[in-house]
Amino acid sequence: MVEAGLVKKVNNIKTAKLPLSGYQDNKFKLYLLDIGLLGAMISVPQKAIINGDSLFIEYSGAFVENYVAQEFVVNGQKDLYYWSSKNTAEVDFVVALKNQILPLEVKAGISKQKKSLRVYGEKFKPPVLSRSTLMNFKEDGKIRNYPLYAVSLFLKEL
Repeated sequence: MVEAGLVKKVNNIKTAKLPLSGYQDNKFKLYLLDIGLLGAMISVPQKAIINGDSLFIEYSGAFVENYVAQEFVVNGQKDLYYWSSKNTAEVDFVVALKNQILPLEVKAGISKQKKSLRVYGEKFKPPVLSRSTLMNFKEDGKIRNYPLYAVSLFLKEL
């Protein structure tokens, strides 16, 4: 399915060092090539799509993460990774951009939670921590927020 382009495999990394591919382990996530297909596969009711944020709340961010993976692929990010730490924290996307490793946490709705980003930041000291939510552009100290509609700008920021 990966080779046919139907799904995108996102590998887990043990540590944030270049090259990221050298630090992947045997865990991975799969995202569909299109969020419309995801909705059809799990038979999302039409009301959930029409009623604004209920789609994001009901499915705990699965659609949001899939959307971000789809945006990254469309914008030329071939290899996608995520980072997890012994079931205490997980950062949804970790990408290598211009010889720097940058994390992006994806949240459904307008969540202000930053726990996983803070854990990642303390451990790896990236130049910036980023997240994508339904909130508008915002910078809070070392944490940048990208609205979901503009998440592709994350790949162009440095």
